[in-house]
Amino acid sequence: MDASLSPKTSDAAFRVALQGWRDRIRKELFESVIPFWERYSLDRVHGGYLDHLDRDGAPFDTKKHAWLQAQELWLWSRLHADVEARESWLAAAVSGARFLEHFSAKQDPRVFSVVTRDGRPVAIDNDAIAELTVARGLCEFARASGDAASRERASKAVDSSLMLAAEPERVQSVVFGGATPASDLQTVVLAVDVLESARRLGLDNIEPRLARWMARLSLHLRPELDLVLENVGLDGRLLDGPEGRVVCAGRAICAARLLFEHARRSQDETTAAQALIALENALDFGWDSDDGGLYLYLDRDGYSPVQIEWSRKVAWVHGEALKATLVAYGATFAPRWLERFERVADFTLGHFPDAEHGEWFACLDRHNRVIQRFKSGPRKGSFAAGRTLLRCDLELAALS
Repeated sequence: MDASLSPKTSDAAFRVALQGWRDRIRKELFESVIPFWERYSLDRVHGGYLDHLDRDGAPFDTKKHAWLQAQELWLWSRLHADVEARESWLAAAVSGARFLEHFSAKQDPRVFSVVTRDGRPVAIDNDAIAELTVARGLCEFARASGDAASRERASKAVDSSLMLAAEPERVQSVVFGGATPASDLQTVVLAVDVLESARRLGLDNIEPRLARWMARLSLHLRPELDLVLENVGLDGRLLDGPEGRVVCAGRAICAARLLFEHARRSQDETTAAQALIALENALDFGWDSDDGGLYLYLDRDGYSPVQIEWSRKVAWVHGEALKATLVAYGATFAPRWLERFERVADFTLGHFPDAEHGEWFACLDRHNRVIQRFKSGPRKGSFAAGRTLLRCDLELAALS
């Protein structure tokens, strides 16, 4: 669908276009994506979710992974809380929340990153990603369930995960003297997302912590480069080498959206304007002008990216672009943002959905051919399609 809307287009035409997109997105979410997860992912034997699923839903690994389990807990919880209080959705969330107890490590407050299907520990990571994703999922579950014990559990998870994220030396196995203390965008974006979930839950003392992490996120926004960088020094300095030049379009887009939303709430017009510019530049910088779609990684100075998978078109990256462009349009009503949303949506819905088995493919090559057929695995869980479409539906509902 390409509405080809111009600034002269009538309000009625905009509303018709937006409703058309909402109808298409809801159909994809509720007739393809959610049924796939209901049919194949729920582990009715051990609880939790089977999270490595092939194209047809068959599990190709029965181990369970903290970030995938917590993502799916988030999805069932948000569906129950924000779409419809459906008992089957709440039951799916309860199953995930209970199974996550198996991930708690004895060396509190760590959580295991991988456990067996029945919950025996397999691995623990040297970062705080698992802890942060679990905290985010537990916050959404507490909001959906309305249970006081779940709220307390979520509050403790938020506190411990943010402590680990702020003090990486607690989780890193070795810290070498020659290393420059750095901030990585993945951790910072996830910490902010955790705090946004905690804010929706109404936990205490969230705003001061959110302000501190937003300040950290702002270090990655470089107005002098018109880009959001993946890695910067903790003091804000630019880092040398490929790690200091890398731009991940998906995380840059997500970071710009989070900065924009926070700046609007705090009435910081300067940061809001900078974030919109950064969002626009991330979309332009990451876009493949030949075949369409967003690259995974690029080098800010134009060198060949060192990541071997740099040119892949990944589902979650396009999901971030869909959410961010709708947020920008809803805030500004500038037609160019709706046009950008439509360009990304045409590509995303034209390449990632699997009409035969449902859900989305994880990854395309540079020329937009499917190269990883699994629906859930190391590169993709329930967020790429489920969270994206749910967020877009809610944004479009507010605009219709």
